Amino acid sequence: MDQEIILLLRKYVNNNCNTQELESVRQLITSGQYEGEWDAVLQEEALTEDTGFSNVPDFRQGEVLNRINRSIKPVKQLTFPRWSLGAAAAILIMLSAGYLFFNNRSPVLSSQPLLSVTSSAGQQKKITLTDGTEVILNSLSTLQYKDFNGAKREVYLEGEAFFNVAHDARHPFVVHTQKLNVHVLGTSFNVSAYVHDRKTTVSVATGKVGVNVSNSSHANMLLPGDRLSYNGNIQTDHVSPDDVLGWQKGILVFHQESIRDIAPVLERYYGVHIYFGKNNNPGKQVTAAFKQKTLPQVMVILSQTAGFTYQLTNSEIHID
Repeated sequence: MDQEIILLLRKYVNNNCNTQELESVRQLITSGQYEGEWDAVLQEEALTEDTGFSNVPDFRQGEVLNRINRSIKPVKQLTFPRWSLGAAAAILIMLSAGYLFFNNRSPVLSSQPLLSVTSSAGQQKKITLTDGTEVILNSLSTLQYKDFNGAKREVYLEGEAFFNVAHDARHPFVVHTQKLNVHVLGTSFNVSAYVHDRKTTVSVATGKVGVNVSNSSHANMLLPGDRLSYNGNIQTDHVSPDDVLGWQKGILVFHQESIRDIAPVLERYYGVHIYFGKNNNPGKQVTAAFKQKTLPQVMVILSQTAGFTYQLTNSEIHID
Protein backbone atom coordinates (compact mmCIF):
# COMPACT_ATOMS: atom_id res chain seq x y z
CA MET A 1 0.00 0.00 0.00
CA ASP A 2 1.06 3.60 -0.64
CA GLN A 3 2.06 4.98 2.78
CA GLU A 4 1.84 8.61 1.62
CA ILE A 5 -1.76 8.02 0.56
CA ILE A 6 -2.55 6.38 3.90
CA LEU A 7 -1.05 9.33 5.80
CA LEU A 8 -3.19 11.72 3.77
CA LEU A 9 -6.33 9.68 4.37
CA ARG A 10 -5.56 9.56 8.09
CA LYS A 11 -5.42 13.35 8.12
CA TYR A 12 -8.75 13.49 6.31
CA VAL A 13 -10.42 11.03 8.70
CA ASN A 14 -9.21 13.11 11.66
CA ASN A 15 -10.26 16.42 10.05
CA ASN A 16 -6.71 17.74 9.80
CA CYS A 17 -6.52 18.43 6.04
CA ASN A 18 -5.90 21.90 4.70
CA THR A 19 -7.62 23.13 1.53
CA GLN A 20 -4.90 21.80 -0.77
CA GLU A 21 -4.97 18.38 0.89
CA LEU A 22 -8.75 18.23 0.64
CA GLU A 23 -8.42 18.78 -3.10
CA SER A 24 -5.93 15.89 -3.21
CA VAL A 25 -8.41 13.65 -1.41
CA ARG A 26 -11.07 14.63 -3.97
CA GLN A 27 -8.75 13.50 -6.76
CA LEU A 28 -8.01 10.22 -4.99
CA ILE A 29 -11.70 9.46 -4.59
CA THR A 30 -12.45 10.34 -8.18
CA SER A 31 -9.72 7.99 -9.41
CA GLY A 32 -11.26 5.02 -7.55
CA GLN A 33 -7.83 3.40 -7.20
CA TYR A 34 -7.32 3.46 -3.45
CA GLU A 35 -10.10 1.34 -1.97
CA GLY A 36 -7.58 -0.83 -0.09
CA GLU A 37 -6.06 2.23 1.55
CA TRP A 38 -9.52 3.46 2.57
CA ASP A 39 -10.31 0.13 4.23
CA ALA A 40 -6.96 0.08 6.06
CA VAL A 41 -7.47 3.58 7.47
CA LEU A 42 -11.10 2.86 8.41
CA GLN A 43 -10.13 -0.27 10.33
CA GLU A 44 -7.29 1.53 12.10
CA GLU A 45 -9.53 4.42 13.13
CA ALA A 46 -12.36 2.13 14.23
CA LEU A 47 -10.07 0.27 16.61
CA THR A 48 -8.32 3.30 18.08
CA GLU A 49 -11.18 5.72 18.80
CA ASP A 50 -11.28 6.89 22.43
CA THR A 51 -14.91 5.78 22.63
CA GLY A 52 -13.83 2.24 21.88
CA PHE A 53 -15.35 1.87 18.41
CA SER A 54 -16.03 4.56 15.87
CA ASN A 55 -19.29 4.90 14.01
CA VAL A 56 -17.50 4.12 10.76
CA PRO A 57 -19.07 5.94 7.81
CA ASP A 58 -19.70 4.37 4.43
CA PHE A 59 -17.19 6.00 2.09
CA ARG A 60 -19.25 6.07 -1.06
CA GLN A 61 -17.78 8.49 -3.56
CA GLY A 62 -20.71 10.87 -3.56
CA GLU A 63 -20.73 11.23 0.22
CA VAL A 64 -17.00 11.85 0.43
CA LEU A 65 -16.96 14.33 -2.42
CA ASN A 66 -19.89 16.21 -0.93
CA ARG A 67 -18.06 16.42 2.39
CA ILE A 68 -14.91 17.69 0.69
CA ASN A 69 -16.86 20.22 -1.35
CA ARG A 70 -18.46 21.56 1.83
CA SER A 71 -15.02 21.83 3.40
CA ILE A 72 -13.20 23.65 0.57
CA LYS A 73 -14.25 27.20 1.43
CA PRO A 74 -12.46 30.32 2.65
CA VAL A 75 -10.53 29.57 5.82
CA LYS A 76 -12.80 31.64 8.04
CA GLN A 77 -15.76 29.44 7.03
CA LEU A 78 -14.02 26.08 7.46
CA THR A 79 -15.64 23.77 10.02
CA PHE A 80 -14.38 20.33 10.95
CA PRO A 81 -16.76 18.54 13.33
CA ARG A 82 -15.15 15.63 15.17
CA TRP A 83 -16.66 12.28 14.23
CA SER A 84 -15.91 10.91 17.68
CA LEU A 85 -18.82 12.91 19.13
CA GLY A 86 -21.25 11.14 16.83
CA ALA A 87 -19.51 7.87 17.57
CA ALA A 88 -19.96 8.40 21.30
CA ALA A 89 -23.68 8.97 20.85
CA ALA A 90 -23.96 5.87 18.69
CA ILE A 91 -22.10 3.81 21.29
CA LEU A 92 -24.44 4.99 24.07
CA ILE A 93 -27.51 4.07 22.04
CA MET A 94 -26.03 0.70 21.18
CA LEU A 95 -25.12 -0.09 24.79
CA SER A 96 -28.60 0.83 25.98
CA ALA A 97 -30.14 -1.49 23.40
CA GLY A 98 -27.80 -4.29 24.43
CA TYR A 99 -28.79 -3.93 28.08
CA LEU A 100 -32.49 -4.14 27.25
CA PHE A 101 -31.92 -7.36 25.36
CA PHE A 102 -30.33 -9.02 28.37
CA ASN A 103 -32.18 -8.32 31.59
CA ASN A 104 -31.81 -11.30 33.92
CA ARG A 105 -32.23 -14.55 31.94
CA SER A 106 -34.66 -13.65 29.17
CA PRO A 107 -33.87 -11.00 26.53
CA VAL A 108 -36.41 -8.23 26.08
CA LEU A 109 -37.20 -8.34 22.38
CA SER A 110 -37.36 -5.20 20.27
CA SER A 111 -40.24 -4.39 17.95
CA GLN A 112 -38.33 -6.00 15.07
CA PRO A 113 -38.24 -9.81 14.98
CA LEU A 114 -35.03 -11.60 15.94
CA LEU A 115 -33.71 -14.89 14.66
CA SER A 116 -32.79 -17.20 17.53
CA VAL A 117 -30.61 -20.32 17.67
CA THR A 118 -30.29 -22.41 20.85
CA SER A 119 -28.10 -25.40 21.66
CA SER A 120 -29.34 -28.07 24.06
CA ALA A 121 -27.44 -29.74 26.91
CA GLY A 122 -24.33 -31.52 25.66
CA GLN A 123 -24.74 -30.10 22.16
CA GLN A 124 -22.56 -27.83 20.04
CA LYS A 125 -24.19 -26.03 17.13
CA LYS A 126 -22.53 -24.31 14.16
CA ILE A 127 -24.16 -21.29 12.52
CA THR A 128 -23.15 -19.35 9.41
CA LEU A 129 -24.57 -15.81 9.47
CA THR A 130 -25.61 -13.91 6.35
CA ASP A 131 -22.31 -12.00 6.20
CA GLY A 132 -20.27 -15.23 6.23
CA THR A 133 -19.40 -15.06 9.94
CA GLU A 134 -19.17 -18.51 11.52
CA VAL A 135 -20.40 -19.09 15.08
CA ILE A 136 -20.05 -22.26 17.15
CA LEU A 137 -22.42 -22.38 20.12
CA ASN A 138 -21.44 -24.33 23.21
CA SER A 139 -23.93 -26.31 25.29
CA LEU A 140 -27.03 -24.52 26.64
CA SER A 141 -26.38 -21.30 24.71
CA THR A 142 -28.59 -18.92 22.73
CA LEU A 143 -27.64 -16.53 19.92
CA GLN A 144 -30.10 -13.91 18.70
CA TYR A 145 -29.62 -11.63 15.70
CA LYS A 146 -31.37 -9.63 13.01
CA ASP A 147 -30.58 -9.28 9.34
CA PHE A 148 -27.42 -7.21 8.94
CA ASN A 149 -28.98 -4.24 7.16
CA GLY A 150 -27.69 -1.42 9.38
CA ALA A 151 -24.36 0.25 10.03
CA LYS A 152 -23.39 -2.48 12.51
CA ARG A 153 -23.69 -6.26 12.56
CA GLU A 154 -25.15 -6.93 16.02
CA VAL A 155 -25.81 -10.23 17.79
CA TYR A 156 -26.91 -11.08 21.33
CA LEU A 157 -25.39 -13.98 23.24
CA GLU A 158 -26.41 -15.85 26.36
CA GLY A 159 -24.01 -18.72 27.04
CA GLU A 160 -20.75 -19.45 25.23
CA ALA A 161 -19.75 -19.16 21.58
CA PHE A 162 -16.70 -18.96 19.35
CA PHE A 163 -16.90 -16.34 16.59
CA ASN A 164 -14.92 -16.29 13.34
CA VAL A 165 -16.05 -12.91 12.02
CA ALA A 166 -16.07 -12.09 8.32
CA HIS A 167 -14.07 -8.90 7.73
CA ASP A 168 -16.06 -5.80 6.83
CA ALA A 169 -14.36 -2.50 7.69
CA ARG A 170 -17.53 -0.50 7.04
CA HIS A 171 -19.79 -2.59 9.27
CA PRO A 172 -18.37 -3.40 12.73
CA PHE A 173 -19.48 -6.66 14.34
CA VAL A 174 -20.82 -6.33 17.90
CA VAL A 175 -21.58 -9.12 20.37
CA HIS A 176 -23.85 -8.00 23.23
CA THR A 177 -23.97 -9.97 26.47
CA GLN A 178 -25.61 -9.14 29.78
CA LYS A 179 -22.44 -7.54 31.15
CA LEU A 180 -20.06 -6.90 28.24
CA ASN A 181 -20.08 -5.75 24.63
CA VAL A 182 -17.45 -7.00 22.18
CA HIS A 183 -16.54 -4.96 19.07
CA VAL A 184 -14.57 -6.23 16.06
CA LEU A 185 -14.18 -5.77 12.31
CA GLY A 186 -12.97 -9.23 11.36
CA THR A 187 -11.26 -11.61 13.77
CA SER A 188 -11.83 -14.77 15.84
CA PHE A 189 -12.56 -14.90 19.56
CA ASN A 190 -14.47 -16.73 22.27
CA VAL A 191 -17.12 -15.29 24.59
CA SER A 192 -18.39 -17.07 27.70
CA ALA A 193 -21.42 -15.30 29.18
CA TYR A 194 -23.65 -17.76 31.00
CA VAL A 195 -26.16 -15.86 33.12
CA HIS A 196 -25.52 -17.83 36.31
CA ASP A 197 -21.72 -17.84 36.04
CA ARG A 198 -19.91 -15.43 38.34
CA LYS A 199 -17.90 -13.91 35.51
CA THR A 200 -18.00 -13.20 31.79
CA THR A 201 -14.86 -13.83 29.72
CA VAL A 202 -13.61 -12.83 26.29
CA SER A 203 -10.58 -14.64 24.81
CA VAL A 204 -8.94 -13.69 21.50
CA ALA A 205 -7.60 -16.23 19.01
CA THR A 206 -6.75 -13.90 16.10
CA GLY A 207 -6.94 -10.18 15.34
CA LYS A 208 -7.86 -7.30 17.62
CA VAL A 209 -10.96 -7.03 19.83
CA GLY A 210 -12.46 -4.12 21.78
CA VAL A 211 -14.44 -4.94 24.94
CA ASN A 212 -16.44 -2.57 27.11
CA VAL A 213 -18.65 -3.03 30.16
CA SER A 214 -22.32 -2.47 29.29
CA ASN A 215 -22.60 0.76 31.30
CA SER A 216 -19.32 2.23 30.05
CA SER A 217 -18.00 3.44 26.69
CA HIS A 218 -14.35 2.81 27.62
CA ALA A 219 -12.93 -0.03 25.53
CA ASN A 220 -10.26 -2.51 26.56
CA MET A 221 -8.24 -3.62 23.54
CA LEU A 222 -7.27 -7.30 23.37
CA LEU A 223 -4.76 -9.04 21.09
CA PRO A 224 -4.29 -12.76 20.27
CA GLY A 225 -3.83 -14.77 23.46
CA ASP A 226 -5.38 -12.06 25.66
CA ARG A 227 -8.28 -12.91 27.95
CA LEU A 228 -10.51 -10.42 29.74
CA SER A 229 -12.61 -11.55 32.72
CA TYR A 230 -15.34 -9.44 34.31
CA ASN A 231 -17.14 -10.10 37.61
CA GLY A 232 -17.69 -6.49 38.65
CA ASN A 233 -14.02 -5.75 38.06
CA ILE A 234 -11.97 -6.22 34.91
CA GLN A 235 -8.98 -8.56 34.92
CA THR A 236 -6.79 -9.49 31.97
CA ASP A 237 -4.33 -12.32 31.51
CA HIS A 238 -2.81 -14.42 28.75
CA VAL A 239 -3.99 -17.83 27.54
CA SER A 240 -2.93 -20.14 24.74
CA PRO A 241 -5.06 -19.82 21.58
CA ASP A 242 -5.34 -23.63 21.69
CA ASP A 243 -6.95 -23.33 25.12
CA VAL A 244 -9.51 -20.92 23.68
CA LEU A 245 -10.60 -23.62 21.22
CA GLY A 246 -10.42 -26.50 23.70
CA TRP A 247 -14.13 -26.86 24.47
CA GLN A 248 -14.90 -27.39 20.77
CA LYS A 249 -12.81 -30.58 20.94
CA GLY A 250 -14.36 -31.78 24.18
CA ILE A 251 -11.42 -30.56 26.28
CA LEU A 252 -12.10 -28.79 29.57
CA VAL A 253 -9.44 -26.10 30.01
CA PHE A 254 -9.03 -24.09 33.22
CA HIS A 255 -6.43 -21.36 33.61
CA GLN A 256 -5.95 -19.98 37.12
CA GLU A 257 -9.60 -20.69 38.01
CA SER A 258 -11.15 -21.16 41.44
CA ILE A 259 -13.25 -24.26 42.09
CA ARG A 260 -16.22 -21.90 42.50
CA ASP A 261 -15.78 -20.77 38.87
CA ILE A 262 -15.01 -24.29 37.63
CA ALA A 263 -18.20 -25.72 39.20
CA PRO A 264 -20.75 -24.39 36.65
CA VAL A 265 -18.60 -25.69 33.78
CA LEU A 266 -18.65 -29.17 35.31
CA GLU A 267 -22.40 -28.92 35.95
CA ARG A 268 -23.11 -28.18 32.28
CA TYR A 269 -20.61 -30.71 30.92
CA TYR A 270 -21.48 -33.67 33.15
CA GLY A 271 -25.11 -32.83 33.98
CA VAL A 272 -24.61 -32.70 37.75
CA HIS A 273 -25.39 -30.29 40.59
CA ILE A 274 -22.56 -28.97 42.77
CA TYR A 275 -23.20 -27.62 46.25
CA PHE A 276 -20.80 -25.73 48.51
CA GLY A 277 -20.65 -25.98 52.29
CA LYS A 278 -19.69 -23.27 54.75
CA ASN A 279 -16.48 -22.53 52.87
CA ASN A 280 -17.90 -20.48 50.01
CA ASN A 281 -14.78 -20.64 47.84
CA PRO A 282 -12.53 -23.51 48.96
CA GLY A 283 -9.12 -24.45 47.66
CA LYS A 284 -6.48 -22.80 45.55
CA GLN A 285 -6.75 -21.67 41.94
CA VAL A 286 -6.29 -24.39 39.36
CA THR A 287 -4.68 -24.60 35.93
CA ALA A 288 -5.55 -27.89 34.23
CA ALA A 289 -6.91 -29.50 31.07
CA PHE A 290 -9.12 -32.61 30.94
CA LYS A 291 -9.73 -34.60 27.78
CA GLN A 292 -12.26 -37.43 27.85
CA LYS A 293 -12.06 -37.78 31.62
CA THR A 294 -14.91 -39.11 33.72
CA LEU A 295 -16.37 -36.91 36.44
CA PRO A 296 -14.82 -39.00 39.26
CA GLN A 297 -11.40 -38.71 37.59
CA VAL A 298 -11.76 -34.94 37.24
CA MET A 299 -12.88 -34.48 40.85
CA VAL A 300 -9.96 -36.49 42.23
CA ILE A 301 -7.46 -34.36 40.30
CA LEU A 302 -9.15 -31.07 41.20
CA SER A 303 -9.44 -31.89 44.89
CA GLN A 304 -5.78 -32.93 45.10
CA THR A 305 -4.60 -29.89 43.12
CA ALA A 306 -6.75 -27.26 44.84
CA GLY A 307 -6.84 -28.87 48.28
CA PHE A 308 -10.51 -29.41 49.12
CA THR A 309 -12.71 -32.36 50.11
CA TYR A 310 -15.96 -33.48 48.51
CA GLN A 311 -18.63 -36.17 48.37
CA LEU A 312 -19.91 -37.47 45.03
CA THR A 313 -23.32 -39.18 45.11
CA ASN A 314 -25.21 -39.99 41.91
CA SER A 315 -25.66 -36.62 40.18
CA GLU A 316 -24.70 -34.42 43.13
CA ILE A 317 -21.34 -33.18 44.41
CA HIS A 318 -21.01 -31.61 47.86
CA ILE A 319 -17.80 -29.63 48.34
CA ASP A 320 -16.60 -28.77 51.85
